[in-house]
Amino acid sequence: MRTRCIVPAVLAAAVTASVLLTGTSAAFVAEGRPWPGGVVRYYNAAPDQAWAVRRAVDAWNSSGARIRLVAAPASQARVRIEHFARVSCTVNAEATIGYTRSARIWIFRRDNSSPYCNSYQAAESLAHEFGHVLGLGHETRGCAAMNPVGTLQGPDLCPKARRWQWRCRLLTADDVAGAIAIYGGAAAQQTGPRDCNLYAAIEAPTRLRVETTSVSHRFRINFRRPSSAAVPGFLFSEVKQPDSYVAASSSSCPSDPHRFQRRFWTAAVGEMESISVELPTGISCVSVWAVDSFGRPSARAALRIRVTETS
Repeated sequence: MRTRCIVPAVLAAAVTASVLLTGTSAAFVAEGRPWPGGVVRYYNAAPDQAWAVRRAVDAWNSSGARIRLVAAPASQARVRIEHFARVSCTVNAEATIGYTRSARIWIFRRDNSSPYCNSYQAAESLAHEFGHVLGLGHETRGCAAMNPVGTLQGPDLCPKARRWQWRCRLLTADDVAGAIAIYGGAAAQQTGPRDCNLYAAIEAPTRLRVETTSVSHRFRINFRRPSSAAVPGFLFSEVKQPDSYVAASSSSCPSDPHRFQRRFWTAAVGEMESISVELPTGISCVSVWAVDSFGRPSARAALRIRVTETS
């Protein structure tokens, strides 16, 4: 019985013999025997991963390939999803390859405080392992869920989501093309975002106001510092910086906080921050964002100011 695994940030097991199928826009690898009729009945013996299993199943069932992953009682299922024996959290998942009489997927126990064993990582791992069950091997030449290495932000050879996101579109065109090559069908249009946020953004600064000073064209901009964002525990191992903010001004309201330098708060949470800015004659717009410890900006707070020569 052959098995394959996906390993976050670590090289996976050695590649076994495979048949390489290539097309104009895909370079997937087909291994193992196809399932008769494209129907795969599975039983989930790892109920703590029910949400992740459903996400992975829905991704394959809506791919456009002529396959159907169907939940079934243990007595009728041909694939059993279960935890690794005697291991609570591990950095990989495993599966048998293609049609076999004792097909298995092994998944870690859910731990939403862990960067490796949380529900979102499980969904990505299970999508990968179901790909093995369907008969796909590891893809090492382009972006695919079947890349043998991956993180919460996506497979190793794919464009990565931001640190506060996960790659919620679990399959790529390469994965779908591979399943269609084996089972037939036509690729369905992908819906929804490719990357999804893992938590709500920090609130925008409030009570934004401007004050004149004794110096011509120099003003004080004041705004209230919001509370920190509620970041999931499994992200705490990521590199973090203190909460910060971005303030910028121009004749048209600045709309991209990533273009400007972040500043660190001197005010405590709930207190007013005050900065000095110089504004030319005419109408200017000041934009302010709060930025959390992972670099995710808030919504923009903006204020238009008319400056005259007598200001």
